[in-house]
Amino acid sequence: MWRLLRFFLAVLSTPFLISVSYALYDELGKVSSLGLNQKYFLLGAAIYLVVHIVFFKMNLLYVFGHELAHAVATIISFGKVKSFKVSRKGGEVKATKATVFITLAPYFFPTYSILLAIVWIIAGKFWQVDNFIYGFLFLLGFTLAFHFVMTVEFLKIKQPDLLKTGYLFSLVLIYLANISVAAFILSFIFPDVSFKSYLSTSYTFAKDVYVSFFNQLFSVGSSS
Repeated sequence: MWRLLRFFLAVLSTPFLISVSYALYDELGKVSSLGLNQKYFLLGAAIYLVVHIVFFKMNLLYVFGHELAHAVATIISFGKVKSFKVSRKGGEVKATKATVFITLAPYFFPTYSILLAIVWIIAGKFWQVDNFIYGFLFLLGFTLAFHFVMTVEFLKIKQPDLLKTGYLFSLVLIYLANISVAAFILSFIFPDVSFKSYLSTSYTFAKDVYVSFFNQLFSVGSSS
């Protein structure tokens, strides 16, 4: 019954998939010019794409970050990590707890971008880091592109994580989370992008789709 419910929830969430995509597209359309900050961020993302397509895929690094996210999510959820294994063929974290959050955390959050931000914030407490802002933005763009591209790569293979929570349901949550994370981070990089506006547009667009659908449904029902 729970698996069936998750399937219907995934289907009913389709308007949200469309709305968040449109909202992010709408926000990016507001970007009028690129300063040095934005150029270094985009350069980092572009360099990663070149490395990924032309040279090699950082599978082992992604697997480590993937399993690390499982472990951190377990600790945040007040669980205990029993074992942590990583290899080129894959990884595994055995824990005392299993929730949807723990299972899907690696697909939601860009692990290396978060670690980079934490290091930047901590370093800023002790040293003057403003002179390294372009390097930080370059690495942020690089690690974000790494997360999004490698997540798509790994989703092409049926993942045991997703099978546990329902494949379609998991894909919907992953898509919604990643688009929202992208909008949130971009709102700090690009002055013209507003996360609040992104949320507002997503809500309004999805609401209009649902209202239109139900109006059509009830009008057809009443006419018959």
